Amino acid sequence: MTNLAWDDALWGLAALSADPEGLNGIWLKSPIGPVMEEWLNWLHALKGDSSKLPSNVDTERLLGGLDLALTLQLGRTVRQKGVLAQSKGRLLICPMAERLSQLTTSILTQTLDSKEVHSHFGHETQEANFGLVAIDESGVQEESLSPGLAEQLSIWLDLSRINPNTNACDETLDMLERVEKRLRLDDRYYSEKVKTFKLNDAHAREICELSQGFGIESMRAPIFAIRLATVFALLRDSLSIEAEDLGRAARLVLTPRATSMPQMDSDPTDQQQSTSEQVDPHPPAEPQAAEPPVHDQNEGKSQADDQEALDYPSSQDSTDLSQSEIKELETSILEAALATLPAGLLSQLSSGQSIPKKGAGGRVGDLQRGAKKGRPLPAIKGLPQNGNRLHILSTLRHAAPRQRIRGNETYSPTQTPSKPIGSNNRLKIRSEDFHIQRFAKRSESCIIFCIDASGSAALERLAEAKGAVELLLKDSYARRDHICVISFRDKAALVQLPATRSLVRAKRQLQALPGGGGTPLASALKLSIDTALQARQHGMSPTLVILSDGRANVTLQGEGSRPIAKAQALTWAKQWRATHLKGIWLDTSARPEPNAQEIAMAMGAHYVPLPHANGQKMAKAIENIQSHPN
Repeated sequence: MTNLAWDDALWGLAALSADPEGLNGIWLKSPIGPVMEEWLNWLHALKGDSSKLPSNVDTERLLGGLDLALTLQLGRTVRQKGVLAQSKGRLLICPMAERLSQLTTSILTQTLDSKEVHSHFGHETQEANFGLVAIDESGVQEESLSPGLAEQLSIWLDLSRINPNTNACDETLDMLERVEKRLRLDDRYYSEKVKTFKLNDAHAREICELSQGFGIESMRAPIFAIRLATVFALLRDSLSIEAEDLGRAARLVLTPRATSMPQMDSDPTDQQQSTSEQVDPHPPAEPQAAEPPVHDQNEGKSQADDQEALDYPSSQDSTDLSQSEIKELETSILEAALATLPAGLLSQLSSGQSIPKKGAGGRVGDLQRGAKKGRPLPAIKGLPQNGNRLHILSTLRHAAPRQRIRGNETYSPTQTPSKPIGSNNRLKIRSEDFHIQRFAKRSESCIIFCIDASGSAALERLAEAKGAVELLLKDSYARRDHICVISFRDKAALVQLPATRSLVRAKRQLQALPGGGGTPLASALKLSIDTALQARQHGMSPTLVILSDGRANVTLQGEGSRPIAKAQALTWAKQWRATHLKGIWLDTSARPEPNAQEIAMAMGAHYVPLPHANGQKMAKAIENIQSHPN
């Protein structure tokens, strides 16, 4: 990757440090590594007052509300400010932002949009102006940041393709040093400068047209791009936006949001020739001759008109540029916006294919109700927050023996109390007395059937699998089981039935499973691992049930080779063992197959030979292994 991407990343963090309230934040797509650490080091150097926002932050700590411990201790209502209200003009750095819960994501999205935060208890509203750095550490196949929250963040950065050995250019380093000195003296310097900046209508129009050409439907993107270009101009100590500012803003705001390719003009010379054939060549020279009187007229304006022009951008600024200059500006901005696009993405845009939005999957967190319902367990010490309920009886039982000691705290050691200790006194409860309720909740399970649909006996095994799935689905609601079916045949494995508890849907999807062909066992194990990990991320406990004889003969590349196919199957079997998930291998061969036993041992799965299995035997074997895992 060229230096341009790293320079843009540093310019982006400098702009956010200078104007966190106007730019809202950055969606930082990057794994943990030296590039992200270097980027965060520069961010802390420019914005030293930034704070960390954990992805599992408590709602009451986020919004603020009643301080229960001090309220009980002082006997009057004591309220505390939340993290959002305390972070005025600061940056909140949120690692693992893709794991934010749905409630936390909604609160952050609403606060960034309205610039106000409502307390957790009551109807108090407080101002909240801050910048959010959402660090997305998700992988390629994992769910990403919530699209609603990502839409509120102006800058989208992807540091995963940047070489760790890349260095910034001298101009970027000089800018960072200059911004650091300015922010140390006055952290509001650039924010105040943006308010008085004079914006050219032509630049705003070009950004809007480019946004429309990229297929961006939201109006926030061009607004963010114009704001970012303004900050870039101020970072260069300039009072006018240049083409490089617009291009850099387009790369950081518009290009990551692009869903289509803008239509570029074929050739400017062809357009000039076509216009010269229809229009007389002398009139185009008239606008050039008319330019000096326009400047003279501007120079002759009064001081009041100049002051009015500072407050309201003049519509005449858009006519200062000739049509050729506007076309050159459009072309330069578009070329700058496409400068850092990967080759695959650029070809996809050029072909007119739609690009899925980043974060469309959007991991927003799975609602866990373990602290609200289930089998009651003994209460433990803890604060009544993050959804935990206060166990009143255990709290009072812990505080009662300490009332005499706490009663003496209200008197001086040299004085004698006028009333007996404990008479007409309020019950004194401290935070160390708090006990919370606990419940034992059985987590949902997901049984993943991986069915070998190859060979002459495929139809028989598929019929047996259908019977087992239907038998397990009958009690799925009581056991909270989900069923997923993966079939593998020919050259690859496919998910025939996603995780479901619907018996009707399972029957409909399993009626016409295809059969025949080779045995791509490695592809089946790879797909099973991905499906199981996704189920575990959703709060379920996956169990893999493989129905096969283990005779792999198709590689991951779809080629026929028994030795390579078996070696790849053993490799992915060891990968499954590393996940520490349950596995069951049902051998469907006429007699116990050594290949199946070897692969099952590599997986750490329970090997069950079932040469003449039916649906009832399969379901019973699975239930026995699940109830007695050892």
